[in-house]
Amino acid sequence: MPNSYPDQSVAVLFSGGDSPGMNAFLRAIVRLGLNREKIVVLGIRDGYRGLVRTARAVNGDAEALVRLKSTIASHPGRAGLINEQLDIIRMDHASVSGIMGKGGTILGSARCLEFHTPEVREKVIRLLKNLNVRALIVVGGDGSLTGAKLLAEESDLQIIGVPATIDNDLQFTDMALGVDTAVKTLVWAVDHFIDTARSHRRVMVLETMGRESGDLARMAGLASGAEMIITPEGGPITDEAMKGLAAKIEGAMTRGRGHAIVLVAEGVQFDPPQKRNRAYVLMDAFQEYFQRSGAPFPDLEVRPSVLGHLQRGGHTTPQDCILAARFADRAWTTILTEKSKNGITALRKNVIEIVPYGAPDMPERAAFSKEMEKLHEELSSW
Repeated sequence: MPNSYPDQSVAVLFSGGDSPGMNAFLRAIVRLGLNREKIVVLGIRDGYRGLVRTARAVNGDAEALVRLKSTIASHPGRAGLINEQLDIIRMDHASVSGIMGKGGTILGSARCLEFHTPEVREKVIRLLKNLNVRALIVVGGDGSLTGAKLLAEESDLQIIGVPATIDNDLQFTDMALGVDTAVKTLVWAVDHFIDTARSHRRVMVLETMGRESGDLARMAGLASGAEMIITPEGGPITDEAMKGLAAKIEGAMTRGRGHAIVLVAEGVQFDPPQKRNRAYVLMDAFQEYFQRSGAPFPDLEVRPSVLGHLQRGGHTTPQDCILAARFADRAWTTILTEKSKNGITALRKNVIEIVPYGAPDMPERAAFSKEMEKLHEELSSW
């Protein structure tokens, strides 16, 4: 009965920063649940924050729980999505129709500091059990999956994590949801900056996302043909090192290059430390070097740009949509055939596996990063 509360369900939430592919995953997890497994999927609004709000509202009150179940049952799909007072929505086919390629997440995503408190998590666990949830799927990055790990340790619920972060800083999987789309967006941005750089004989310094990982900048640099990539893995950059980078660009200009695109990852640090955006720190250092006495190109201009959240939006690429479907399929298989197994979906050598929370880093990931850097250096030599 569509208007009755289900005897069992699987819940899904999206936490932390949004990532392209989240909507594609939601569509896949809901459609597979309804079409193949005949199990209801509950969508949680605003990630852990929505669970915390609902647990606080119910607060162990039996009558409040009955009212909540009745509201969920009577507001399925889009009726639940437009009801801003309802944080738990019974998803249906129509509610995930047409969202495949849309960036972000229709359920909303948020960070929740309250969830760090054990007492709060205990209330959330009790709520999920009272709502007949047999498994919870958590989609997000490192912090979100840490929360999933805590739930798995503190309850007998099955908790499945799904990596979704454009930073690609989760070392247990070859790729997280959203990375392919973010790389495509960065390549698009570089293509547009190149037009101005060539027209005005300029150096463009573009700051990418990536947290403490340089993978996003490396992949974008390799795919776009950017002349220089600066990543955090090499340690803090000194003033002398920045002069060396500027000298390398100047040398290329001397040999005939008419412009330069520099990608710098947001995790890059400086020695001495700087509070400004990396792109602006490098701009000042490069400009000072180019305008030194006797420099061959004293009029060479440097323009910085912090690309920011542009990288997290846009139409999801086919590759991310396919990865979302594969992650969803593996999550359902684990929930139905390995009921006591907790873990995270991971892409390893083109196979989707479930790895345990706290799985060690794959040495192949570090080797992949080094290979990209070496290949980029050889391709960018001028």
